[in-house]
Amino acid sequence: MMNRFMLSLALGLLLVAGMASAALAQKGAGKAALYNNPTYDCPNGATPSGPTYGFAVMNTNNSGDLIVEVAVKGGTPSATYDIWVNQDPGACPLAAPTAPSALATNAQGNGNAHVKVARLAGANTFWVSAVGGGQVLRSTAVQLD
Repeated sequence: MMNRFMLSLALGLLLVAGMASAALAQKGAGKAALYNNPTYDCPNGATPSGPTYGFAVMNTNNSGDLIVEVAVKGGTPSATYDIWVNQDPGACPLAAPTAPSALATNAQGNGNAHVKVARLAGANTFWVSAVGGGQVLRSTAVQLD
């Protein structure tokens, strides 16, 4: 009987610890879908419409950098995309790509890119554009700490 109680207690503690760990991992991170839509505004990013073409995950680190992971799914096959990381207020719209030719898709139109940029002081809203292969894929904005 005591063994069942101890096992139940241990499982309960693991569950609570796992939930707390997941909550801490989410602090300062955001995920947003990519849309093939040229319409945007700086505070909100893309205007969501139509199907999605992957996503972007944005996060900050202790050094103040903005870490961006872009995953294009079902984009133009065998194409190269420039990555534009918009920060609002302060760096939107951009005059040039943040990471030119940073993402290459395979024969299925899938590809990934990792971009690290300095976070601008005062910026708290971020979104991404992946431009290439005849597409302008834009994410909606995420707000980070």
